Amino acid sequence: MPTIPDPRPLGGAAKLVERLAGLRRVHVAPGSPPVCATVAEEIVARWAPGARLVRARPERDDPAALAIAVGSLPGGRRASGPAWTFFDPGGERAGRGAHLAAAEAHHLFAFVSHLVEVWGDRELRALPRGPQRPAFAVQRPVWDLYFAQAARAVRDMEPATYVRQMARYGFTHLEVNALAAPEGHEEGVPGEVYPRFYTYCPALDQFAASFLTRGLYPPSHLAANRARLRANCELAVRYGLIPAMTCFEPRSVPERLLARYPELRGARVDHPFRSFRPRFNLAVSHPVVRRHYRELLESVMELVPALGQLSIWSNDSGAGFEFTRSLYAGANGSAYLAREWSAPDVLARAAAANVLDFLRLLQETGARTNPAFRVATRLEPFGPERPLVRAGLGRGLDVEAPTLLREGWDTPYRHPRYRDTAVSPFTILCRDFAPAEGREIRRLARRGCRTHVMYAHGPVNDFEPLLGLPAPWLTHEKLAALRRAGAPWLAHHGGVAPPAAVPWNANEEIFRRFQFDPALDVDAAVRAIAREWAGEAHAPLVVRAWRDVEAAIRGCAPNPLYLSWGVWYRILVRPLVPDIELIPARARAYYERHLLATHHNPNRVDLARDVLFTLATPAAARRAVARADRYSLPRIARAVDRLEGEVAALDRGDPARAFLADQRDRARALQCWLTTDRHVSAWIADVDGYLAARDRRARAACRRRLAATIAGEIANARALLHLWRTSRVRFLAISAGAETTFLYGRSFGRHLARKIALMERYGGAAPRIDRDIQWRVAALTGARRGAPARRRRGGG
Repeated sequence: MPTIPDPRPLGGAAKLVERLAGLRRVHVAPGSPPVCATVAEEIVARWAPGARLVRARPERDDPAALAIAVGSLPGGRRASGPAWTFFDPGGERAGRGAHLAAAEAHHLFAFVSHLVEVWGDRELRALPRGPQRPAFAVQRPVWDLYFAQAARAVRDMEPATYVRQMARYGFTHLEVNALAAPEGHEEGVPGEVYPRFYTYCPALDQFAASFLTRGLYPPSHLAANRARLRANCELAVRYGLIPAMTCFEPRSVPERLLARYPELRGARVDHPFRSFRPRFNLAVSHPVVRRHYRELLESVMELVPALGQLSIWSNDSGAGFEFTRSLYAGANGSAYLAREWSAPDVLARAAAANVLDFLRLLQETGARTNPAFRVATRLEPFGPERPLVRAGLGRGLDVEAPTLLREGWDTPYRHPRYRDTAVSPFTILCRDFAPAEGREIRRLARRGCRTHVMYAHGPVNDFEPLLGLPAPWLTHEKLAALRRAGAPWLAHHGGVAPPAAVPWNANEEIFRRFQFDPALDVDAAVRAIAREWAGEAHAPLVVRAWRDVEAAIRGCAPNPLYLSWGVWYRILVRPLVPDIELIPARARAYYERHLLATHHNPNRVDLARDVLFTLATPAAARRAVARADRYSLPRIARAVDRLEGEVAALDRGDPARAFLADQRDRARALQCWLTTDRHVSAWIADVDGYLAARDRRARAACRRRLAATIAGEIANARALLHLWRTSRVRFLAISAGAETTFLYGRSFGRHLARKIALMERYGGAAPRIDRDIQWRVAALTGARRGAPARRRRGGG
């Protein structure tokens, strides 16, 4: 950040920071949005120490004053278009005061931060003149992992600091619907994992009660959730952000509600493999249920009238629409919508009409309080009804999608290095966005439907649970591709890392600079950021190290579920041994307790499978090992060596040491993560290879490779444990309280030590996988009592 120089006479101010330092008054007109006062207080506290805040319009053109406004230019003029920012430095020579404005409140704080922190040392005459357009009209977080969703119990989360940083980076919205408790209020069956899905994207009935649900949830539960919702909204409004909710709807309701109103039973929405008891939602086509939802949203809007966005995610995590084909239990529903034996096209039309009616009900209800209220929905979960839903969107009904060029979960985008490999659009590895997407976005926009393009520039929700991995060029490539295609509205998947844990975030710096300077030279920007954080002498090495880290990221091709959901699979702490069930159940409990896998889930014993999915074939696993060894691991090792050498050469008191040590330890953590990922792939390749082999030599070769993998992972786990014990850097997302499925706890080091001990003890066994694990019944196998599973002879 530019330092504040000694104030010069107003007429002599040559740079922006000098102009601000010479101010004596900062004006905010009565009735202005709260962010105007927030910005004024920030300017006075940080850049204009001799000024005072005046809550009135300037009475005259005062060269010593700055006026802050939203929606109007000096003299009450308005610029054309919905998104613009404006700064006029004024001054004695110009004979007028300074003026700062934005068309909308959600761009003001970010614009001021960029103006002073990035352009503060510019000559005034070099600043852009007239209204300027941000690169994107909307930059909305969605699935804000650490603030509102599954990992919200993370340590180092300071809500006010987090929201301020979101506004500073350039986000325009804030996801506010977070549960107050670490877990959702969902009753379950012993042994099932399904209740854990209710801790994120909480539904409307977690914040309000209707005539149907009054008394269904404890008053203290609703009151705590409402208090957190209100507090989050107040923070959003303070910084000019639009409060938004992302809800799984229509979500299941407790069975006792359906026992009271059996006529209102809707679709079965649970995942039959992860749940042991069916879950049903309400039939949203029923007038009584529609009244219920209207009342819920009216109550929420009364509590937080600034709420401007509601995103509906469905067909997952206990939610779904009736007779949509992608329901886990299959297309099903109530008697009100369609006959279940109807032809597929009849069911698709009925399901799509029901979806659109429900979304329109929500949008019209919210708009009565906030006319700008919009509702969006994800399209990927839908099957045959998808084009019909898409055709009905508009007039405040929006779509969220990573692409409009493919159906369902298919993606047209490829890995940045391996063009034979598709990549999830929700990861930083997806850097492309085709120009043809822009044509579809404009086609929808003509009927009032915004396309919120989902993408990630984190990595948040990538390489879990690591924090603060630098990949600034990948970030820029994606933003530039989105800009070229003409995507005005973006939905960033994941939010950002807690600022208290990640004080230096290169990706977010590129993200915020691009918003107000889309023509920026990314290489020059990265060099400038490195100079600011490390100093002139160390900047070249930092840039080279960031290049190496990003090359390692570009070179990896991990399984998408292990990349984005590695914590719930406990990848870092579970032992890699040839026969997992040779370890007694009690010894495995430290990681299986929070593993998102029931006792009969194949993932318990086979890293290549989860429920009925094959996560990686042996051929794909072998290819991943070769690619890691050739591209990914050598580059991350080079980054670690560069940074280690630089830190070792510095005196303890060198101001650059803290930053360089921070980057070194994050690179070390990524090195350990990538090594474990490589070893997981090697385990899949060689355990399966051993079991499939028909001759002794092939089996022996698999055993040798497997032994090397296990020895390598023991060494890698020791390196990660040493880093955990010695580093002062918050390189891991760790729970502030108890361990959960979505967050490791403070016992992470003990878990690693257990992993090492178990691998040393059981690493030499012959490979074995129980291919029939899915048929297990807990009460008949002793799984509930912690006894080891019964063995079958043979390798299969």
